[in-house]
Amino acid sequence: MMKNLRDRLDRWLLRRGYIHPEVRGLVRNQLVLTALVLAVTLPLSGVSVAAWSLAAGTVIVTANFCSLARFGQRITGYVDKREAVMAVLARFYLRLTVSGVALFACIAWFGALPLPLLAGISTVVVNFLVWGVWRHAGSKTHQTLTGKEA
Repeated sequence: MMKNLRDRLDRWLLRRGYIHPEVRGLVRNQLVLTALVLAVTLPLSGVSVAAWSLAAGTVIVTANFCSLARFGQRITGYVDKREAVMAVLARFYLRLTVSGVALFACIAWFGALPLPLLAGISTVVVNFLVWGVWRHAGSKTHQTLTGKEA
């Protein structure tokens, strides 16, 4: 059942432009992590500001990450390097501005707690750590550092 769900989610992401398998896996894992956080926090959001603050942070970082992942795949196709750099900078500052406004709105207007909001934003770091551990565990070669490499 889990494999079927993962395959359906992968096909859905592929149709939306996430063509690189590693990127698609990261986006899929972030979406699953977001769904889990929302499933746990939304029932509690009526009684706890921390719960909906965590959920809001997770949704903000997931939207930002999905946008970055899709754009990152497209930018490699640019022929003109100047155009590519300008596109990267423009999209970076646009994402930064939108995320900043969303965080400001959550804290200043809706009364979100900063620490749970930051914990929600940190879910993308958890996603990368889990991805890296799985990737390392699945590799056939493991390097043992002895201190004599330098």
